[in-house]
Amino acid sequence: MSIKLRFEAGSISMQAVLKDSALPELMALITSQKDDTATAPSAPQTGAAAGKDPNSGLPDRAGLAKEWLKKHSGSEVLNLIKWETNPEKILLLAAQYESSGGSEGWRSSDMETQFSTAKESPPSNFPRDIANAIKSGLIATVTPRTYRVSRTGWNKVSDEIVALEKI
Repeated sequence: MSIKLRFEAGSISMQAVLKDSALPELMALITSQKDDTATAPSAPQTGAAAGKDPNSGLPDRAGLAKEWLKKHSGSEVLNLIKWETNPEKILLLAAQYESSGGSEGWRSSDMETQFSTAKESPPSNFPRDIANAIKSGLIATVTPRTYRVSRTGWNKVSDEIVALEKI
């Protein structure tokens, strides 16, 4: 095994292959000379960070759905994806909530706010509708009173977005 080193300073760019024995000295140099105010350039993105599923190499469906949902408000999402049942509407608004910075692990009160913001009346029997969404695999429980969109839910939203965008 060898150490591959690459560094850039202005217009100077160097690469070298070092012996394994250089690692302690290299680590000491990095630790002593690290500039905490500068940010290192990010490495090329691979896998999920690049929008790809690391297992299959295919596009990450949840990531694509999140990007689309970030660009739309809750009311736009409900108007564009015309799902009628309350569990499906909860799924859409929960996905939109999670995509636009809401935490993964939302409560029913978060969804009530989402419904209000989307100018939609919230489900009159939220416990029943969330239970149906969980039973169908669209929503998963994080704790007894907090939920998140499941992988199945993200796939359903993604499939609908792909179908919508093809029109």
